[in-house]
Amino acid sequence: MLDGRSLDVTPVAAMQRPETPAHSMQGKSILLLSRYGEQAASSRLRTLQYLPYLRQAGIDVEVASFFDDRYLDHLYRSGSRRVTDVFRAYAHRFARLLSARRHAVVWVEKEVFPFLSGSFEALLRLARAPWVVDYDDAIFHTYDLHPSAVVRFALGRKLTPLLGGAAAVIAGNSYLESHLRPLGARQLYRIPTVVDVSRYPAAPKAVPRDELRIGWIGSPATSHYLRELKGALGEASRRRRLRLVTIGAGPLDDLGVPIEQHPWSADTEAALLATIDVGIMPLPDGPWENGKCGYKLIQYMAVGRPVIASPVGVNRDIVTPAVGRLASSDEEWARAVVELADDVSLRQMLGETARVRVLDEYSLQSTAPKILQILTQAAGSRLSVENRT
Repeated sequence: MLDGRSLDVTPVAAMQRPETPAHSMQGKSILLLSRYGEQAASSRLRTLQYLPYLRQAGIDVEVASFFDDRYLDHLYRSGSRRVTDVFRAYAHRFARLLSARRHAVVWVEKEVFPFLSGSFEALLRLARAPWVVDYDDAIFHTYDLHPSAVVRFALGRKLTPLLGGAAAVIAGNSYLESHLRPLGARQLYRIPTVVDVSRYPAAPKAVPRDELRIGWIGSPATSHYLRELKGALGEASRRRRLRLVTIGAGPLDDLGVPIEQHPWSADTEAALLATIDVGIMPLPDGPWENGKCGYKLIQYMAVGRPVIASPVGVNRDIVTPAVGRLASSDEEWARAVVELADDVSLRQMLGETARVRVLDEYSLQSTAPKILQILTQAAGSRLSVENRT
């Protein structure tokens, strides 16, 4: 059996310098219109973690986040948004669009202006630069499934100008892809959310212990999904000793098991994940949840741990019997937990296979060249036009 701990993983910053693309971007740069800064997982993983590789390729990337970390700090602490922070975000985004024409490509995360009409998305044309749009969740459901009929009518198709004019659209899974195409996306690429495996050394070999440590990683905004497991965890805890280990969750209700909570930090997340025995991702089967990209599962698998997940959206693609278990009902969840609690060798086998799968399919090392190619081809579409005029 292949031992995932022995696999050599090259850090992205140390990867071999990519060859110069056919359409050279020398002397050009990319403007990245990210949604958030480093503190938000979606922006950090979908765009920002690619910057070292792109810069290694000789491409300058200028980052202009819509919401800054100060906005997120206040949101996570208070659960509310300050009007001044929101106003400043819109003003900064308008200002950055005015300077966008000096860039070879504009790389947009999700949308240009949240909750403004498609005519504002179309302002990106003023940059006279091709753009690439990336989606890792079902942002379109913010509008087309909004409780207000007025919002649904006014903004239900607000993304059409953005998608229709894009040189490329990147979707994190098939559900997103199927919804983006009718909104105007033409050149679609599917690239999953991935990890830099060099930051996730394989955890120590699975060993017998008195209690099974069940891990969950996320943010205060998503920790409510753990309530889905109250019955299942309570049932499983009557059969075996369990402990729920959370990383980044907000305050939790009683879930029927002892809970060990840790704040999230980029510096500590991998070490904390190495202390768990199995990782979980419970989800209800809703439209927003179908748009998620399964990043929690990929993190658990990266450190060599088996997973249990709800069979929702991309989870069905990530979780095969070789890396973990899918569970729908409380009984299925409890049965999966007990099975992995009782069989240490099974946990080790599933975890090793999971890590190899991440290296092959869900690693930054495997997807960074694809992102570079998409951005370079987009820049080439502008350079080709410039050469003809």
